[in-house]
Amino acid sequence: MSKRNPIRNNRDPGTLIVMWLVCLPVAWFFGHLIGDIPVRNAEVVLAGLDWAGERGTVTVTRSERVYEGGGRGGGHRTTYCFGDFTPAHGSERLLDIRVHVDGECDAGRVLPARLVRADPGNWIDGNDRDHAYAGAGWVSALLIGLFMGAFLLLVGGIPIVCVMLFPLMILQHLWTGRGRKS
Repeated sequence: MSKRNPIRNNRDPGTLIVMWLVCLPVAWFFGHLIGDIPVRNAEVVLAGLDWAGERGTVTVTRSERVYEGGGRGGGHRTTYCFGDFTPAHGSERLLDIRVHVDGECDAGRVLPARLVRADPGNWIDGNDRDHAYAGAGWVSALLIGLFMGAFLLLVGGIPIVCVMLFPLMILQHLWTGRGRKS
C-alpha cells in the first residue's frame, strides 16, 4: 500500500442504509429517555424555583407516611404532603395532589405554588399525578437531571448523531457517483 493510492471504500449505499436502520430505533429510544428524564426534571427544578409551571396556591390537607423503594435496594418510610391546588387564573381546583413544601407539612397551611401537570406518556418517572411545588422538591430533580442528562447525552448521542449522519453519507455516496458501476 503506497501513499499515492489510498484504499477507497466502494461499498454500495445498502450497508449505510442497514446501519441507519439499526441506529434509528436506538436513537429513538435514547431521544425519548432524554425527553423523559432531564427535560422533565428541568421543568420540576424551574417550578420549585417559581420560574415555570402553572401559578396558584396550595392548601396542605394532610401528610402521609408511605413505604418507598423496595426490591433489591431496600426501601424506607418517608412522609409525603398532599393538598389542594387552586390555579391563579381561576380554573377548576385540583384536589389531593402531591405537594412539595418547604418546611413542615401542617394541614391548613396555604402557600404560593407552581403546578407541574402529570405526564402519562413518560416512560420512567411514573409521573401519572399532578405535583405542586412550593419552594421544595427541586434539588433531587436537579441532581438527577444533570447526571442522567449527561449520561444519556453521552451514551445516546452516538446513535442520534448516526441517525443524522448516515443519510448525509448515503446522499454523498450517491451524489459523487461512488456507487455507480463502470
